[in-house]
Amino acid sequence: MSIELKRIIAACLLVLAVWLARYIEHDTQTILIFTIVFSCGAIFAICNRKKLSVFVKNWPGSLLYTAVILYVCKISAEKAINARTGIEVENIRYASTIGGFIYSIPFSMLLISLWMFVRLGTNKLSGTAGVQNAEEKERVPALKIFFVGSLLGLGMLALSPADVLLRYAVLADATKVTTCGPVEDEVVYIRKNPDTCARIHVNLFKGIYDFTDVPGKAG
Repeated sequence: MSIELKRIIAACLLVLAVWLARYIEHDTQTILIFTIVFSCGAIFAICNRKKLSVFVKNWPGSLLYTAVILYVCKISAEKAINARTGIEVENIRYASTIGGFIYSIPFSMLLISLWMFVRLGTNKLSGTAGVQNAEEKERVPALKIFFVGSLLGLGMLALSPADVLLRYAVLADATKVTTCGPVEDEVVYIRKNPDTCARIHVNLFKGIYDFTDVPGKAG
């Protein structure tokens, strides 16, 4: 298929999409756009799964992830837990590490997708968008922009669940036997400051997670 024919088909599809948009409700348009973007992104990922698999395996051990992203996310999680619960930083050593890992997932997706967007743009401007060597050759390269968009969207959507999981990370530093209070079933404690502790009534199987402040003797 010639380049001119591809451009004609693309222009016809664009005109058809604009014409159909006039007769489709806004909510339906949104659903269709998301469906098309994520479906095309999934097709690209499946067709290039071997190459993506190698990248995913190597990413956690990369210098950028371990030295920058994970460190920044750990500090961000530490600040977020402190702001939301009032627990002093020195009392959430494990929670901040777990929270940093949780935050690193959506932030990695956002950073990688933005880098891919920039690379696509620079390749387009430099005229090397269609030039690939044998090692970098990708299948269905026309769908790559949808994959990048899907990755960016998933990263943004993953931020909210990450915030929810962050409150449970505090359990990593909580203990059952402490000077904060008596031993109780399904109850753990974590010290917030020298004068106050947090009493956490938790049963994840029953959906119970009650976080209350109690006076505590300095331990």
